[in-house]
Amino acid sequence: MKKRPVLISAIILTLVVELILMILVYNKVGGERLPSQMGRFTVQLILIIWVLYNKSNIGLFLLAAYHIVSGLFGMYLKGSAELLGQILIGFHILIGIIIYFHDWIENKIEIKV
Repeated sequence: MKKRPVLISAIILTLVVELILMILVYNKVGGERLPSQMGRFTVQLILIIWVLYNKSNIGLFLLAAYHIVSGLFGMYLKGSAELLGQILIGFHILIGIIIYFHDWIENKIEIKV
């Protein structure tokens, strides 16, 4: 596995945020939204494993697209006008951009691996 610190950091941050959101939603709403959240989390894990172990540009594109599309769809969801909704929209779009351009970011900040 190639060392890609920006990509790995973005993925770890994504997983932490998703797990925290799953716990918060479960505590607030209960188990009714848990299956859809587990489905989203599973899709992300599959894409992450694909990206990290196969060095796949297609997987990288799909993972970035997943986050950007999630952010764009989040704009039209109920509650997106609240501060947390806006933060999550920005988070998804920003993480998608960071994931897609991680090589360029690493080169610009001169991370030697």
